[in-house]
Amino acid sequence: MRLAVISDTHGNATALEAVIHDLSDQSPDAIVCLGDIVMRGPQPSECIHMVKSLKPLAVIRGNYDDKFTRFPEPGWVPATYKQELVLRAYEYDCERIGKEDQAWLANLPVELSCEFEEVPTEMYHAGPNTLVNIVYPWATLDELDTLYKHENTKLVLYGHVHHAYVRQGKGRLHVNCGSIGLPFDGDNRASYAIVDFKKRDIAVQLRRITYDIESALAIAKARSMPDIEAFEYALRYARYPYDALKQLT
Repeated sequence: MRLAVISDTHGNATALEAVIHDLSDQSPDAIVCLGDIVMRGPQPSECIHMVKSLKPLAVIRGNYDDKFTRFPEPGWVPATYKQELVLRAYEYDCERIGKEDQAWLANLPVELSCEFEEVPTEMYHAGPNTLVNIVYPWATLDELDTLYKHENTKLVLYGHVHHAYVRQGKGRLHVNCGSIGLPFDGDNRASYAIVDFKKRDIAVQLRRITYDIESALAIAKARSMPDIEAFEYALRYARYPYDALKQLT
């Protein structure tokens, strides 16, 4: 069996379109999406519809999908620079995502446990019982050990950190497929994973796909997306943009 794992499109439909084109050459038997489909990019609605068109086996709710459908609380006002960015992204997406798609995002599951071939697998956006905790590729083995619930699990798939990697730890394989729309690992190509199963054997490809960054930026500018400078910094340098941009202003 061949499984494609995608995550963290963040409204960048130009990058997602390139990945979908590459997927047609890979011929996966199934596709799973690990969340953060919307916010921080210019085309959130298009990303939702493109993900749906793939007829994925599962779509897991990401922290930004969750935030968009449950935010802000009554009376909330931004208290930090990052919260101001989030509010502007939320308001932008509210103008572009219809009620039906908002309901779909709000009701996505936050985890899935299943078996591929003979491999017990757990899937999350960030990890068990959390949408926001961060486990980076350079985490300790004990930190990696927080990414599963069931002792018999042999494969963990997750997104969230925008760093693609594969690591073995304490009898489990951990795969982060990286980010399609906003990689932060220094490689600005869209990232996703292909996992091949043959009974209990597993092979993983981390695929990096070149796409037209200038087109994505042109769409953002044409739509007057807020905080375009941060979006452009992230697309060009594949680095977390918000702290850097704050220091430059």
